[in-house]
Amino acid sequence: MARIYYGSFKSIQDIDYRVELWDAPSGSTTSGTELKLAGEGFVIDREGEGTATYEEFLRPSRCSTEWVMPNNTVLADFISISTEAENNWAMIVYREDAPIWIGRVIADQMTRLREAIQAKPRIKLAAVDGLELLKGFRVSDLWFTDGIITGSQLFRKCLEQIELSEYWVVLGIQTNYFYDASLMYASAAALKGIHLLSFNLNAFVKNFDPMKDVRAIDVDAGYYADSNMLTCTEAMEQICAALQVRFIHEMAGYWMVPVNGYFNTTLAYRRYSYTLGYQGTGTYTHRQTLASPRPQWEAKPSLYYQPAAKLVRIDTQRRLAGSKYRTYQNAVDTIFSSEFTGIPTGTTPDDAPIRIKVLVKFTRAYPSGKVENQTQINYRIYLRDASGTISYLQNDGYWSSTVNAFEGKVDTRGQKTTWNSYMIEHQCTTAPATYDRLFVDIDFVYSVVKTYSKSKGWQVTASATKPFWGSVQVAFADSSEYQNPDFVFDVEEIFSPGTTSALNSTEINLDIAHYSSDSKYAIGNILAYNGTTNVVADDWFGGWDSVTHGTLTEMIGTAVGGCYKDFLQVVRGGWVDSGTLTAIKTLYFDGGAWVLNGCSFKARSEAWDGEWLYLAPTYSGLTSTGEGYKIDPGKNDDKVNYALEAVAEMNGSINFVPEQVLEFLINDAEGAPTAQPTLNTRWEVMLEYVDSSEVVRWHVQEHNASVVYTAGTHTITNGYELIICNTADGNVTVNLPNATESKGKKYYFMKTATAHVVTISGGSYNINGSSSTTINQLYGSKTIISDGAQWYIISSV
Repeated sequence: MARIYYGSFKSIQDIDYRVELWDAPSGSTTSGTELKLAGEGFVIDREGEGTATYEEFLRPSRCSTEWVMPNNTVLADFISISTEAENNWAMIVYREDAPIWIGRVIADQMTRLREAIQAKPRIKLAAVDGLELLKGFRVSDLWFTDGIITGSQLFRKCLEQIELSEYWVVLGIQTNYFYDASLMYASAAALKGIHLLSFNLNAFVKNFDPMKDVRAIDVDAGYYADSNMLTCTEAMEQICAALQVRFIHEMAGYWMVPVNGYFNTTLAYRRYSYTLGYQGTGTYTHRQTLASPRPQWEAKPSLYYQPAAKLVRIDTQRRLAGSKYRTYQNAVDTIFSSEFTGIPTGTTPDDAPIRIKVLVKFTRAYPSGKVENQTQINYRIYLRDASGTISYLQNDGYWSSTVNAFEGKVDTRGQKTTWNSYMIEHQCTTAPATYDRLFVDIDFVYSVVKTYSKSKGWQVTASATKPFWGSVQVAFADSSEYQNPDFVFDVEEIFSPGTTSALNSTEINLDIAHYSSDSKYAIGNILAYNGTTNVVADDWFGGWDSVTHGTLTEMIGTAVGGCYKDFLQVVRGGWVDSGTLTAIKTLYFDGGAWVLNGCSFKARSEAWDGEWLYLAPTYSGLTSTGEGYKIDPGKNDDKVNYALEAVAEMNGSINFVPEQVLEFLINDAEGAPTAQPTLNTRWEVMLEYVDSSEVVRWHVQEHNASVVYTAGTHTITNGYELIICNTADGNVTVNLPNATESKGKKYYFMKTATAHVVTISGGSYNINGSSSTTINQLYGSKTIISDGAQWYIISSV
């Protein structure tokens, strides 16, 4: 099939327009039935009105047409469109025989308009350029080679989902499909153009976390589950946000246009075919100068402003990770070796720690049909330097030259599932300096059959390797001022437009998925082809001048901050054109360029009803705080995570304080018990100051502890209070401790034999004014207390 219906008309400016309806991208370009177009002929509505320059990077358009039905046969044909698949019909719009708009007919939005008696019925058809439809399609990991894809091929694959690209072929305009007019470019690239920029697959995974996002390497094959991937719209907007361009369909092509790029009278672009093959460069004269614009407005336009920014805040999550996969379809029993080159290294264990997660999956059955008891997984993790020297991961997480292999065992007895999983995770110290190659090898997965006998117990009677599949993921923590708890670095950069906007309260907050990092494993890195190989694009030129350059986020912040350093003028109204204005062009009046923001274009009357932004960016005076770690507690920030983890550790430590104190007192304090008590016992805990060492230390003594002294001389230790003196075999002398060290201390003395005498000596400290006191009678007792200078007898029996 081919062109089925078409209609043509002249606009008020004597411009020839034609609209065609096709049911397939093939066949004749001149066939079909001619119909009349009612109303405005066609109206193109473009999204974007009311948005800022850094919002809604994809600007879809919609074309509405009204067709006059000459007879019931044609009417029935049109009505049938509403029941057909939406990828069947396309609408093509021409200006002076040149295609300017190609879109997909939205079948379920066909409307039969009311008509007067004896008048011809009308059908209203709407078509879209496809950009809106991209929200219904998702990025596929199959588009990527070794985990990367060029920007041009990502756009190609996304646009192919709406199945319109073949119309460029049948119309003979296949070399004029895509126009890249972006200004920002990587200095490392051999030349400008998104075909030289490559992007990481994991940057297009929703909420990617290398340690949590191990989506199944399962029998339905994908690590990258469809539901976990960004939509094509989201993926394209990521790239547009990084390059600060808008993506629109105009002049039968898809255009990447920088808002702040309209400084000269022409716009430079790189042109691509429908397969996104690079064709060359060109320029487009966009400036439409109006000497006296006022009469060309249908009505008095309104002038308002978008506010200037006090600051532009750019937040990025810096994630360092590498991955390798073996899918279910490729399951084999041979070694699965993963090599990661150029990994971060350091001289201390905490410089850039490494986290490794391995997922191994295998069928439960023994290869020859026997009943399996156990599956054994043997794997190694090791480093290698340029000279080939190897350092193996040890069980404690450190690296050593000692050969080490890990072994995991899965008991498969009684399991009914078709296949099993085994998860391996290691957190390792930094790879030592010069060891910049990491290897994770799964040597084999072994199926084991065991039998049991009384004499020998369980014995292995059969074993064999079996196919397995799985993944290896490695996350790196780059050098930072703190220990990174989750291997994600939340970084904030602030760009201040200058003192002229210092009093403004408006803040522009941008969450950018792509950034520049010195690590090749940064998920948000953009790689640039330098003519020989891909390298990290860590230096970018803004393109609006020849000197402004820096990291990708610096260029984004400068671009946005420059546009909003002062209030941005906005004019809105109905504009009558001469028939030459396009959505790529700017209006030039009042000394500046006004870029189209969003509009409705009515073809027959050549009227544009919409909004234009006045561009006068100023890049001087912008200041930047540079990169800093965010501390906003409302977001998932590393410093917050670190603080929360530290608090959690502190809470955990506090919970153990009572046990830790108790353990110290009963084991290490002065006067702590030296033997296991045999009775219920209480101790008194005190602080003791030792003058000779000028320290305060814990002291423990048993509450009301007693001791029995027999004939001889004894010195009391602070651990006793009740002193029992058995004088049956001779006199008992007890020396009191220093009164100055025993302030408030009481001692109870008791004589338990008739014969002999108990003498209590104060040494150089008097007892009731004397150097000593005695107890002579059986069961005689005395209670003595110190006031810190001498001893007093407070009770005597």
